Amino acid sequence: MSLLERMLSQAKKPRGRFGRLLARGMNLGHSGLTKWGLRFVDIASDIHALDIGCGGGRTVARLAGIVTDGRVFGIDYSPDAVVVARKKNRALISEGRVEILEEAVSSMRFSDGAFDLITAFETHYFWPDLGNDLKEVYRVAKQDGQLLIVGAVYKNRRFDRRNRRIVDASGMTYLSIEQFRGLLEGVGFSEFDALEEEKKGWFAVKCRRQE
Repeated sequence: MSLLERMLSQAKKPRGRFGRLLARGMNLGHSGLTKWGLRFVDIASDIHALDIGCGGGRTVARLAGIVTDGRVFGIDYSPDAVVVARKKNRALISEGRVEILEEAVSSMRFSDGAFDLITAFETHYFWPDLGNDLKEVYRVAKQDGQLLIVGAVYKNRRFDRRNRRIVDASGMTYLSIEQFRGLLEGVGFSEFDALEEEKKGWFAVKCRRQE
């Protein structure tokens, strides 16, 4: 296994001492992308929000800084990432404003229509069955609830060579903006919108659950 393959394997599911170090590093490394992506959704102070694949927990903390009268949940299927995220959000957890759970996107314990906002930063690539997993995301979204997916690996001409090297080493899901639209609208989401930071190769897609 190459060094790149090992790094991407740990990014998918942080494990052990190195995995926890990587999860903490993600808090810093993804900070700019997270801040950029959150600009594109409306976040009220009293909502229930969910961050899928919360990693080291910084996005959860950032959301909790806005959602001062609601609750923010973070889930990750890596036990080591959950440890890091809980430590990062220790005070907010004690206050009852944040909860971090070890859980996979494919089968979540939450009730139907639980969340006003669902976010996924740099994680959808690794979901085991993106189409069916999005159905589960749709299930836990409230009527008129927002979904925001943000990442730095998607089909675009400028970064395609770099991206394909990453995808080939990891087996990550690699989609164009139009493929995102097809998947999300096929599940039932509407009001699809896409944004791109072309110089950095970032993308954000957002939509709503409306029946």
